[in-house]
Amino acid sequence: MSWPLVKLGDVAPAKASKHTFSETGNVWALNLDQVESGTGEVLQKVVAPKAEVGSSTHGFDDRHVLYSKLRPYLNKVVLPNETGVATTELVPMLPDAERLDRKYLAYYLRSKSFVSWVSAQVAGAKMPRVSMKVFWDHEIPLPPLAEQKRIATILDKADAIRRKRQQTIQLADEFLRAVFLDMFGDPVTNPKGWDETVLQDVANIRSGVTKGKKIDPSTAVTLPYMRVANVQDGYISLDDIQEITVSPSDAEKCKLMAGDILLTEGGDPDKLGRGHVWNDEIKSCIHQNHIFSVRIKDQGIIRPEFLSAQIASQRGKRYFLRVGKQTTGIATINKTALTGFEPLVPPVELQDRYIKISKTVSYLKEKAHVENDDLFSSLSQKAFNGES
Repeated sequence: MSWPLVKLGDVAPAKASKHTFSETGNVWALNLDQVESGTGEVLQKVVAPKAEVGSSTHGFDDRHVLYSKLRPYLNKVVLPNETGVATTELVPMLPDAERLDRKYLAYYLRSKSFVSWVSAQVAGAKMPRVSMKVFWDHEIPLPPLAEQKRIATILDKADAIRRKRQQTIQLADEFLRAVFLDMFGDPVTNPKGWDETVLQDVANIRSGVTKGKKIDPSTAVTLPYMRVANVQDGYISLDDIQEITVSPSDAEKCKLMAGDILLTEGGDPDKLGRGHVWNDEIKSCIHQNHIFSVRIKDQGIIRPEFLSAQIASQRGKRYFLRVGKQTTGIATINKTALTGFEPLVPPVELQDRYIKISKTVSYLKEKAHVENDDLFSSLSQKAFNGES
């Protein structure tokens, strides 16, 4: 069964609440860095005096769905449970309670198909935001209200299963961190005295292709490319591969090779520099400009998998937080900052021992990720297509 389609702007327009807060009283102040990608969970509820919150905010309450228009691929959709004020990067969508269930709306906005679509509707190279006119014109399937609530209940149960599986993945991460500490010591303090180097001395670092560049159509080539949504923390997501048309020179410059480490330039502060090693999963693949490619000059000195593990460790995270820039809850790093990172260089035999263990754990994690995502995505797709 297919449901009627209605424009988002007609059933859930932006409408901030009109609560009056005392300037001397406290208020919940929500910023983007406090919101978890994908789930919309509030990681930290900050309560501050209203006078300190600033003017670039708007009010919300428990009727709203807060949607992040900045970097929509980060998939930040919040269902607030009380009154507060939020950064203007979070759009206060107010669903028509007689036509649209807010949980149903939140699940739709978080769905893989919508995130994929909206990620292509952005403007701005440094701070990509959704084109709100296109956003409000987007049509959402609208079953009867009772059916929406039934769908939301089904997805609530699927989400609970997904979260339990996620705990297993987190345990695997903790095990791998423990192995690293045992073999190499604390990567921040380097108590075992391993040699250190500067990243620019052992690797070449490249930015990717910029979307929207003018090109000669007679010589242009169309290729698959890695977007920020594909580069996750510890794995490459290949379930939604898009193509881009580029010049031959950009195609050659941005072509990925096995062993390249892909790193995002921005995101949540705690996930800054997230990434993984590319293993040539897709032939003739390139990458966009919001992703760095790190290509090691001599893998006989440092292995890509070991360097990637260090970048993801506290050594990398602390360095990137120190040199990165933070605006509206989003942190970014540039090429210059990345080149200055100083990895440890223990003997390659020891690196290889760690990599062997890491690959076993990564296989189990990837299998769990796929099963987790497949279950929830399948249920979401069926629900919004009227097949549940």
